[in-house]
Amino acid sequence: MYAQVLLAKPARSTQKIFSYSIPDNLKEKLVVGLQVLVPFGKRRDIGFVVGFSETAEVEKTRDILEIFGDEPLFDEKQLELAKWMAEYYCCYLMTALKLMLPLAAVSTKHQITNPKQYQNPNIQIPKLKEAQGKALVEISKAIETKLAETFLLYGVTGSGKTEVYMQAIAKVLELGKSAIVLVPEIALTPQMVERFVERFGEQVAVVHSHMTLKQRRVARDSVARGEKRIVLGARSALFAPVKELGIVVIDEEFEGSYKQDKSPRYHAREVAKKLCEIHRAVLVLGSATPSIETFYETKNRLSLPERINQQPMPAVEIVDMRKEHKGALSQKLRELLVETFEKKEQSILFLNRRGFFTFLMCQKCGFSFSCPTCSVSLAYDHNEKKLRCGHCEYKIDPPKSCPRCNEEALRFFGTGTQRIEQEVAKLLPKARIMRYDRDSTSKRGSHERLFRTFSDGEADILIGTQMIAKGLDIPSVTLVGAVSADIGLQFPDFRSAETTFHLLTQVAGRAGRHHLPGKVVIQSYTPEHYAIQAAAKHDYESFYNQELKNREELSYPPFSKLITLVISGKNGAKASKIADDLAVFLRKGLGTGCQVLGPVPAVLSKIRGDYRYRILLKGKDLPAMRELVCETMEKTVVPTDVRVIVDVEPLGLL
Repeated sequence: MYAQVLLAKPARSTQKIFSYSIPDNLKEKLVVGLQVLVPFGKRRDIGFVVGFSETAEVEKTRDILEIFGDEPLFDEKQLELAKWMAEYYCCYLMTALKLMLPLAAVSTKHQITNPKQYQNPNIQIPKLKEAQGKALVEISKAIETKLAETFLLYGVTGSGKTEVYMQAIAKVLELGKSAIVLVPEIALTPQMVERFVERFGEQVAVVHSHMTLKQRRVARDSVARGEKRIVLGARSALFAPVKELGIVVIDEEFEGSYKQDKSPRYHAREVAKKLCEIHRAVLVLGSATPSIETFYETKNRLSLPERINQQPMPAVEIVDMRKEHKGALSQKLRELLVETFEKKEQSILFLNRRGFFTFLMCQKCGFSFSCPTCSVSLAYDHNEKKLRCGHCEYKIDPPKSCPRCNEEALRFFGTGTQRIEQEVAKLLPKARIMRYDRDSTSKRGSHERLFRTFSDGEADILIGTQMIAKGLDIPSVTLVGAVSADIGLQFPDFRSAETTFHLLTQVAGRAGRHHLPGKVVIQSYTPEHYAIQAAAKHDYESFYNQELKNREELSYPPFSKLITLVISGKNGAKASKIADDLAVFLRKGLGTGCQVLGPVPAVLSKIRGDYRYRILLKGKDLPAMRELVCETMEKTVVPTDVRVIVDVEPLGLL
């Protein structure tokens, strides 16, 4: 009997699985998941036991030297998921397996003392509306029969999806199983945590990146010991060591934050499907605006067409900004802000940019300031009074005259949260104004503090980026203004219309969710666009039908699968040569019906001094495309100063 060991340091030369002999003193102790010390060449390396075999791939094997710890750091099911991820996302097995590893060794000796106390007995469980009840029945059937089914729970904002989640989870807990609940933004976590803790008490473990290392270790250990049966958090919560998984819920499943931007470049939705298949658990995808792919591919659709309190959807007015000539706020939005403030109600202003102004440009010759190491314009930071790059640390003082023509004709263009804050303050000097963007939430705990301040009515107007578009449920919010509704439509990406529709529909849903009627103003320079029109009508299906037609004509997902390769390096000529070589090899191996597009300079052609080139594979046979890419990467000699990133099913093409 030989132990199959995977070395802990991922590299092309060490990512095969090696066979080691098992000394007599370790034969009774060795199990899958243990961390071991093994000889490798002239050195000693850390590895993990990933299996056993009767034969070895070499004639002479070497002994395992030592075992670290008494408990395995992952189990067979986690290993199975890691192997699937490594194959699906074209990454090293160890890279995927690291997602499963605990922050510290855990003990599994303690179990739940009273699993029947799964809900707070002092909380009145609300009676479900008819549509909610029907959805719960279908989900419960799958839970009881242990079918790995996927459900799409969709409906208008405020239709009660969270209550369906919680009652389905209660069913899972009654059966002695566990649940994972994913939310897309850390900003949404405080309100969701509040609701789940109120219902389920100490059964809930919260996991997200803004927690301290110690907090995450404590939460993970309590899950591993079976003391907590509900894991709530961002995408990394998917890899918590839950016992007897019964359900995974992904709230706002369309969100781009569910896609990881470093290896392994996984999407939580696809990994959750595999995880539920392994555990024979149920997956519930929830959203008022499902992704095009999810709506197209999911057969079990559960609709919630009305708000649970019978409140009508907020009235939406589109303002044509081509007819407005003063400031970033239209006359209509200004009037409603004043009216809402005088009624002592709250307002939300949404825009998809942060910073004070977007860029500085010469009105005489058209010169604009760009980062010397990144192919992007410099944004003006009002606090620092500097132009700075959003991708690196480069920043400069704004000059008085144009470097190109020497004319004093430099003007700021664009709109950001800081500029809107200044405009609103002039309009309503007595209003209490809050900004909610990445600049104002960079410190640990800032999300919770800002959310609590606004929800407690200690601010009148909340100005923010897309972080405020989802999840916030505050009774006094009656006005929402989308200041720069269509800026996302200008992005060179086939998903730009979908992203715009999602954001507008979600942010409009923050208004009038309780007893007070809501109003929404959408400011747009392209008011006739179908994404703007559908969002104003709260009409997902009309948008879906038009977008699906466009996708089919261009053969984009869900009618094809995509893989991108981004080749980058300080030496642009060398990176370009490697990109050309990769494209030639890929074209030789691709079968009928697949395309290799490029290489071309990426939209962001230079970041932090690295020149970037992109190759796009488009086709229907994703397994064949993945296999070809992996084969190409194995056979291509890539210099150490050139980097190749493989992204399977990318969300963006920048």
